[in-house]
Amino acid sequence: MTLNHKRIEEAYNLINKKIIKTPLVSNDYINNLLNSEIYFKLENLQSTGSFKLRGATHKILKSLNDISENGVVAYSSGNHAQAVAFSASQNNLSAKIIMPKTAPQIKIENTKKYGAEVILYDTYFQSREEIGNEIQKKDNRALIKPYDDEDIIAGQGTAAIEIVNDLKEQSIEPDLYLCCCGGGGLIAGTSTYLKHIYPNIRSYSVEPNEFDDTKRSLEAGKIIENKKNAKSFCDALLAPQPGNITFQINSNNLEGGLSVSDEEVTKTIILLAEQLKIVVEPGGAVAAAAVLNNKIDIKNKKIIVMISGGNIDLSLFNKL
Repeated sequence: MTLNHKRIEEAYNLINKKIIKTPLVSNDYINNLLNSEIYFKLENLQSTGSFKLRGATHKILKSLNDISENGVVAYSSGNHAQAVAFSASQNNLSAKIIMPKTAPQIKIENTKKYGAEVILYDTYFQSREEIGNEIQKKDNRALIKPYDDEDIIAGQGTAAIEIVNDLKEQSIEPDLYLCCCGGGGLIAGTSTYLKHIYPNIRSYSVEPNEFDDTKRSLEAGKIIENKKNAKSFCDALLAPQPGNITFQINSNNLEGGLSVSDEEVTKTIILLAEQLKIVVEPGGAVAAAAVLNNKIDIKNKKIIVMISGGNIDLSLFNKL
């Protein structure tokens, strides 16, 4: 493993003018409710609506000299898709993005809006990796993976640099870090940097109940897949299993994993809208749901909670 705090700092130097420095906020009502100090990192306010822009921008900028004039290809349920499409357009690159037919309409439309060609596939009968590899070879495009790539992970880790700077400004030493987890890239990068600065911090992945592959893999000490028929409305977190690279990093960095139900996530989206005045997608709300539902002892502790994305169909948001 060559990922370390220096790689994340180098990534930040490369991308910081291309991304938004998102706020770290606290809320008196929530703090009093939980008898703790919660600091929410609002990556739902990032350009393209999620943290994914960090990794995609870093990968593309770092690889510019190696990317042919044919451009890039990526596969994603939506947030990585938008990030790659946006970053490709910023660098005058063509992008082909493979997305599930079931992806939220807002994510498909935004990916097209950023100029990418979207290829929809059936998650039950087709493999996005196979389609991606085929296009990569046939078109001679650079494949931008969603999480299992050290450059992507280093890019996602830059969110932690901003967290640390904001905490230091207020002389706050955090006890816990809870982060949404699909393939594991965001928590791998951010926990690496946070652990470097705060060696005693305890970090936990948070996943939907039926997609708790990182939690179960950490417990088993080896990669375990999700069940094929698993279901959750947290569309951003439905990776089939942890990445090989992300799992190695997370095995070293994390205390363990937590999981939450779709019902707990729904209540959390509503509370965050009412109290923080923010729109959060289901996958972006799981870490907050773990805190709000006491999945771990948080009393009198200072906790960083990642809000990873805000790309939710308005119809679903209204329904909730």
